[in-house]
Amino acid sequence: MVNESSKSPDVHRPVTQVLFPTDLSSSSQLAFPEAERFAKALGARLIVLYVAPPPDYWSTGGEPVELDPETVAALRAVRPVSSDVPVEHVTHIGLAGEVICWVAQELDCDLIVMSTHGHSGLKHLLFGSVAEYVIRHARCPVTTVRQHAADEKRLPEPQVYQRMPPII
Repeated sequence: MVNESSKSPDVHRPVTQVLFPTDLSSSSQLAFPEAERFAKALGARLIVLYVAPPPDYWSTGGEPVELDPETVAALRAVRPVSSDVPVEHVTHIGLAGEVICWVAQELDCDLIVMSTHGHSGLKHLLFGSVAEYVIRHARCPVTTVRQHAADEKRLPEPQVYQRMPPII
């Protein structure tokens, strides 16, 4: 939230709503425990958002689009382990990045926790990155969870060319 007088984040505002966007893939589900952890620690509601891709208008004949039963069941299965975390499921149809930012704004979310698939190079150029779009356009803080972060080895100690003496 931005304080209109100073255009800086309102650090005194409590976090009451955490948005967890998911495409129901296994990699997006890796971020769910983090979203739940934030919501529980902050006493916040957890909003699970699924954005279905927009259909080809001509293939639907202009009729309303419904989610298939498997998608609905998978979405309902995204539930916190802790009963202390209130959860709400929301679905929309559209372009994922735009919808995530819009829903976060409309529902007055204080934090977005989402996965990043970690694509780079040509794949990133061809398909873009929903996480990157959200980071650039969301009006609230965004925490991303990398897909393979848990599998990676510990970072090596950096080379030290010269240690600086303590300043204080």
